[in-house]
Amino acid sequence: MSRQNESTVLFDALGPKGRQRSAIASVISAVVILGILAYVASVLAGEGFFESSRWVNPLDALVVQNTWVPAILDTLLAFALGSVLALVLGVLFGFGRISRFGLTRWASAGYVQFFRALPLILLIWISFTIDGHFGFTTHTLGWSTEARRLTFLVLGLGVYNGAVLAEILRAGVAALPPGQAMAGYAVGLRHGQVQRLVVLPQVLRNMLPAVLAQLVILLKDTSLGYVITYPELLHSANIIGRDYGNSFLQALFIAAFIYFVMAYALSKLVVLVERRMRKKTAAPKAAAQLESTVAGGQAGVGVI
Repeated sequence: MSRQNESTVLFDALGPKGRQRSAIASVISAVVILGILAYVASVLAGEGFFESSRWVNPLDALVVQNTWVPAILDTLLAFALGSVLALVLGVLFGFGRISRFGLTRWASAGYVQFFRALPLILLIWISFTIDGHFGFTTHTLGWSTEARRLTFLVLGLGVYNGAVLAEILRAGVAALPPGQAMAGYAVGLRHGQVQRLVVLPQVLRNMLPAVLAQLVILLKDTSLGYVITYPELLHSANIIGRDYGNSFLQALFIAAFIYFVMAYALSKLVVLVERRMRKKTAAPKAAAQLESTVAGGQAGVGVI
């Protein structure tokens, strides 16, 4: 199938008038967007946003070394730990949703439905506040304040995104052709072996882009650590803006740019992994097609 045919499977190709109207709408949309951006830039310029004096303090070498760099590292640490916890919980409760045992299915469904319904910021704040009243980790484990904040930020990120990933995994298993599992049972594999050896590898390969896209969201959600004063980017930008009152908005823009760079780099990694997965699956498909073609040709020769 050609690229042109692939792009018109779900809709009819535009005719001459349709292409003309689409081009006009695109030009009008671009003009409107540029006009809005120009207006915003003029308002910011009138407020002195682009004055170099307001950018000097947030970009000072000491501020970068003592505030921005630690904030980036703390953000990446929370992202890494939250991602690991979310993946573990996602796989665990995702397969719990499709378990043969009713109690396991109900418990997993309850976890997924409950934590998906809660706002992430509320989940982080409630758990942090409860510990603040009872002091389980602080008093019994002797954790520092920073470790305590990191713990409950990671816990909130992992529990919430784990519920989302579990639902993604359940949907991926449901979308898998039932013949795959039946083939496993046919060769004598048990249910657990079928799930581990047949279903899981295919589901993870097919759903890897969706999982990685959810991890991009998790990276941005680390900014919610602001509510418990975890020293991530948003909290650090607020500190810089408080120390340098005339550079508060500039500090927020710098933090937004850093978030954009990290999220963009992670999204490019998603695209790279997806392409590599396509290359790995393209060769077996091509080999299977070639084998069937050759077999068909040999059968035809035999008939003749």
